[in-house]
Amino acid sequence: MLHLRERSKNPEKEDFMKETMSPKERLFATLAHQPVDRIPVAQPLHTGTIELMKSCGAFWPEVHSNAELMATLSYEAHRVIGFESVRVPFDINIEAEAMGCELEYHAGRNKGLDIQPPVKEPPVSETGDFSRVKDPDPYKDGRMPVVLEAIKLLKKRVPDTIPVLSMVVGPFMVAAQVRGVDPFMREIMRKPAVTKELIERAQKVCVKYAQAQVEAGADVVVIVDATASCDLISPKQFDEFAKPYSRSITENISVPTILHICGKNDLLLTRMAEVAPGISVDSMVNMAYAKQTVGENTAMCGNINVNGVLLFGEPEEVKQAVIECIEKGTDVLTTCCGIPPQTSTINLQTMVETGKKHGFRKVWV
Repeated sequence: MLHLRERSKNPEKEDFMKETMSPKERLFATLAHQPVDRIPVAQPLHTGTIELMKSCGAFWPEVHSNAELMATLSYEAHRVIGFESVRVPFDINIEAEAMGCELEYHAGRNKGLDIQPPVKEPPVSETGDFSRVKDPDPYKDGRMPVVLEAIKLLKKRVPDTIPVLSMVVGPFMVAAQVRGVDPFMREIMRKPAVTKELIERAQKVCVKYAQAQVEAGADVVVIVDATASCDLISPKQFDEFAKPYSRSITENISVPTILHICGKNDLLLTRMAEVAPGISVDSMVNMAYAKQTVGENTAMCGNINVNGVLLFGEPEEVKQAVIECIEKGTDVLTTCCGIPPQTSTINLQTMVETGKKHGFRKVWV
């Protein structure tokens, strides 16, 4: 079956420019590599901005540990910006904290600039000493139950036509957080068996947490594994220490997954495609090259530059960046990484509106 897709040269006059799918149907079809009326404009990465916090009264750091505030800020990105999805949580240290990492929560709102509470002290201070590492229950321990409750609240708040996305940190990254990134990277080479033992413990936590998110109502689970980047490890190390453990999340849940890894990961594209049906890439990756590399059996997600055009550009520049990304073949229009808190609402609205207008596809089967 061959799907030939082309953008209209005059989209205002094309009769196929009609939406025939709901946002959830569109995203599901895209991740199943099926034809769609237009590309989804969903957001698998975090959406918290200062302007959105002010408009709904939900601020960091309180959002990180309060299910109602977490759901409120997530919903605001759909209500105000128009993203065709909602997603929780907003930080990447939930699993690590539940496994024993001490986080540093900043007092006060700090003008909304703290994207997440950083790890202050990991529970592993010596190679192989996992005595302080915990094996948490996602229904009872840490902030994991807060996220599960936020998912349930969003399922009640948004129409069933809007997909609810949740996020799990990849086991490789969780293990690095629990050990400390620098010693963890050294031990990959020096003590690989010890490293794998910690990754396997993280894997069990991540799989159970993902399963709990699906039970709570998540429609898509996003796996974020920033540490498993070519900036830090080789493709061979990715195959051994990251890929099989993240893939186990996809294999053990009943909903689609999207894998996001930051950095210029051209050498990891086909490997990432073996983990999840959708892969989200940084702006450092050329979307046309990525789509050509992975082919039609992987949904490419991305990759509007958050630290460039979205943060500092004018709306017309955002529009042109979106059109270029669509022309290069993105399957899900989204950002290259989590949205910086200072990003303006008008730029994000421009991104979404342009994606909805120019993302229609003509399909022959």
